[in-house]
Amino acid sequence: MGAERQLAHAIILDSSIPAVYYNHGNALSAIGRCTDAIASYNRAIALKPDMAAAFCNRGNAQSRLGLLDEAVISYRSAVSLRNDLVEAHNNLGSVLLALGRNEEALGSFNAVLDIKPSHVGALNNRGNSFLALDQPNKALASYDRALTIESGSAEINNNRGMALQALGLLDEAIVSHSRAIELMPGFVKAYCDRSNARRRMGRPDLAIEDCERAFALRPDSAEAFNARGISLHDMLMFERALDDYDYAIKLMPLFAEAHNNRGNVLHDLGRSDEALESMRTALALKPRYAEAMNNMGMIFQDTRRFKEALSAYDAALEFKSGYKEAYKRRATLKLLQGQFHEGWKDYAVSMDRGRGVAPSSGDVPFWSGESLRGKSILLYERNGYGDTIQFFRYAREIVALGAKVTFVGAPRLVHLLATCAPQVRFLDAADIADEFDCQCDLWSLPRIFSSDLQSIPAEVPYLAANPQEVEFWREWLGTGYFNIGISWQGNPQRKIDSGRSIPLSAFAPLARTPGVRLISLQRNFGLDQLDCLPEGMSVVDPGSTFDSGPDAFRDTAALMMGLDLVVTSDTATAHLAGALARPTWVALKSVPEWRWLLDRPDSPWYPTMRIFRQKSKGNWPEVFEAMATRLATRVA
Repeated sequence: MGAERQLAHAIILDSSIPAVYYNHGNALSAIGRCTDAIASYNRAIALKPDMAAAFCNRGNAQSRLGLLDEAVISYRSAVSLRNDLVEAHNNLGSVLLALGRNEEALGSFNAVLDIKPSHVGALNNRGNSFLALDQPNKALASYDRALTIESGSAEINNNRGMALQALGLLDEAIVSHSRAIELMPGFVKAYCDRSNARRRMGRPDLAIEDCERAFALRPDSAEAFNARGISLHDMLMFERALDDYDYAIKLMPLFAEAHNNRGNVLHDLGRSDEALESMRTALALKPRYAEAMNNMGMIFQDTRRFKEALSAYDAALEFKSGYKEAYKRRATLKLLQGQFHEGWKDYAVSMDRGRGVAPSSGDVPFWSGESLRGKSILLYERNGYGDTIQFFRYAREIVALGAKVTFVGAPRLVHLLATCAPQVRFLDAADIADEFDCQCDLWSLPRIFSSDLQSIPAEVPYLAANPQEVEFWREWLGTGYFNIGISWQGNPQRKIDSGRSIPLSAFAPLARTPGVRLISLQRNFGLDQLDCLPEGMSVVDPGSTFDSGPDAFRDTAALMMGLDLVVTSDTATAHLAGALARPTWVALKSVPEWRWLLDRPDSPWYPTMRIFRQKSKGNWPEVFEAMATRLATRVA
């Protein structure tokens, strides 16, 4: 007779012994009959209400059935009866973590470690809690402590890799994931997690290779399909990514992360209503899923549902305190709406200040507005050329405060930036040898200077082209035309370019205006469109040597000085034209980047700029017809 049948027989003989019901519950749970096990634990508890072990094991059975809220009640009852019950504290933490109640989960794991400091499972789980709370440094410390006790744990090595990924230490993360695979060659999740690190390093080929290895181990791995979908999504292969997410969900319908990722790619495909539905499904499966809530906010923002976007970002931060990506998204929303002080504050929280621009600057304090008289400061850029041009205007403000200023980054722009603030010293990151009193990134300067719509330092020009080169291009242009420089495309390999670039053919209404000549300012991407212009449209190409030297925008800046007008999409070209004080028209998508604000026809950053906005998503013809109408009055 099996153990379960023996215990059932014992109950028939005497139904008043709680231990018999308890043991019967354990036997039922061991053979997977969790519902029946819960009934037996309930009988044991009814007979002996202070039986902590019965509450704990009932929680285990409820957890296995997915009854997580009920499991929390059981575990809490167990630890209230016996605060030294390590298993109950640890399992309570695991369930709370699964529910997204990360702070509470952390408290449970700390309770385990108060009782048993060397509890490897709790150290690992505490690391998971810190990671969920967006505190990767603390997560890493917890994983490292666990590994001093159990260095051969594949799971903990892999989790350590995830903490390193969160810190941006991708090379080290790959080492940890690889160690996990070495310890457990069939560890599918480790392949998927290493795939993510390789993708973030710009190696989608290796990322997909890791997914293929995961498929070889488990062809029906939903996690591997999800991981490959993320890589394909990053490669802008949206339809293929969607196929992978759909298949992951087919394999695992309750896979919240796959539903979230599916929502992201649907949004990029312009299917926003379906994207929101996917996010709602993810949140139904995982109610405190901060990432899905944040992504829902992004979709609301991009569809001009701004109040709902703000509520979503607020909720994401409630779910996950300190969640930097949600702070960043909320910052962009507030900045877009002209709420600069609140926006800068949120953006400051979102920034990782744990590492300096170079190893020698890592211990240098960040400048937060204190006196700089007689002090040295290291400035650096975080993003692309457009941001660098936009925010370098503040270098002059810092020089005026009496600081000795060094700038690191954007070496191809130095020839232009030096005209803004000749007192600034420009260095490559590898050449930093000096000690500095403080450091600051360009993005933080508007906040530190308390810039708002009225106080932006908007004196232009603050950049200048080389006079000899300006004269060369003036002669090249000649006379007799109203010359318009045009730029239509950013880098299509970056998701941020989505919706910003414009088909060159959309500029045709400008070309039809009598007396107008279009001059290409486009470099790199989009030049192939010059070979397939609509009938009757012509664009003058300055030639293959245009801006082909080591300096970025050298020829572009000089040529702009001889143009009557610059018309551009949202690229660095717009910032350059504005900083040179050239008459500039910028064509923007319906919900642009924050810097262009909403609905207004001008820019507080660039006084010589006029903005033409899509009234509906993707409607460029309407934008350029409006431009052509205005251009006709200007040229006449």
